[in-house]
Amino acid sequence: MRFLIVDESAEFRRTLSDMLRARWPDAQVDEWDPRQRGNPASALARESYSAVLLDSNPAGEDGIGWVAQYRRIPGAPPMVLLADHGDTHVAIQAMKAGAADFLRKTGLTPARLSRALEDALREHEVRRQESTGKHSPFGRTVPIEPQRIGAPIGKDARAIRGYRTLRMIGEGGMAQVYLAERERDGIQLVLKVLDPGLRRDGIFLKRFEREYKLIVSLENEYVARIYDHGFSGEHPYIAMEYLSGGTLAARMREGMTSLTALRLTSQIAKALDAIHTHDIVHRDLKPQNIMFRDSGRPVIVDFGLAKDLDSEIELTRQGEVMATPRYMSPEQCLGRAADARSDLYSLGAIFYEMLTGQRLFGNAGPAELVHEHVHGPIPLLPERLSGYQTIVDRLLAKKPEDRFQSARDLFATIAV
Repeated sequence: MRFLIVDESAEFRRTLSDMLRARWPDAQVDEWDPRQRGNPASALARESYSAVLLDSNPAGEDGIGWVAQYRRIPGAPPMVLLADHGDTHVAIQAMKAGAADFLRKTGLTPARLSRALEDALREHEVRRQESTGKHSPFGRTVPIEPQRIGAPIGKDARAIRGYRTLRMIGEGGMAQVYLAERERDGIQLVLKVLDPGLRRDGIFLKRFEREYKLIVSLENEYVARIYDHGFSGEHPYIAMEYLSGGTLAARMREGMTSLTALRLTSQIAKALDAIHTHDIVHRDLKPQNIMFRDSGRPVIVDFGLAKDLDSEIELTRQGEVMATPRYMSPEQCLGRAADARSDLYSLGAIFYEMLTGQRLFGNAGPAELVHEHVHGPIPLLPERLSGYQTIVDRLLAKKPEDRFQSARDLFATIAV
């Protein structure tokens, strides 16, 4: 590993060097004082670096402009912009210029810097491989070590013909989830085996069949691939790709920078656009239903409550509460029709949580959450995040017509 630090403060350069070597002991760290040596563009074109850490205002110059310049260099490494201060506008401009991340110098920790660089390096490698045709982010099976996943299979594990269960990776009231291997070709995947009692539930069976058809119709890199579905004896099952990157919920527990939150929101917006283009509304978007491929790309899963806008069938029971109250839109809370803008409200609740580390409307119970979604004021972000308030306000607007009108509109506003 080789890093280049571009900052006129010798003290800050030493601090960053120490942080880098704490994570990568064998790393070579080059320090560059822009006030004495100017723009390092020629050095970047000549030398090979793993990543660049660049001050947002090097020697009084425009660091974002420098990032845009460096991105035009063939084989340019990922760049992390560091600033004493900044707002949403600066973060978005940094993203559009090609910065891998945007970090505040104040309060920067080794863990936060390492996480930002690891994400940047992984994404850079994926893009490099895709540009050479060596890596496809969609439909690729990644061999894994089963013993590192989940827990050993119990004696009551449900056997599904044609599959060999390897490990238990989840269990709920209506299903058991296994890491499994398809016998005919050895593909490792997730096998979701549902309670046999559900086979006698007419509403469930229609949802089960429709979910499969909806996902198959999408065939998109932002949607989990379904390999098979059916019944093994009395057990309904779905076989889907294994997503090694875990859930957004788990990533949120680790904490993330505001630019990471912004970038993930833009990527999820792109995923939603792929769904909405097919006239499908997810209606239960939440951190647990957003997972990641090994490449770091977000993937939307669990379409059990999705609505095909071309269909006149509404598979609900009288009085049934749809979706998860924490992330429901006001129109869902009121039992009204939900369109694509409802998913954007849910994304707004997720974005707020990614930014602040706090759930929208705190620890309110289901009934109180419904009231807050419909009548409560949109929470104000902390001062350090106030630049993102306009985005949060538009996503969490009570009336759909006051929100971003499409996921594409949101993506165009905040994405690279």
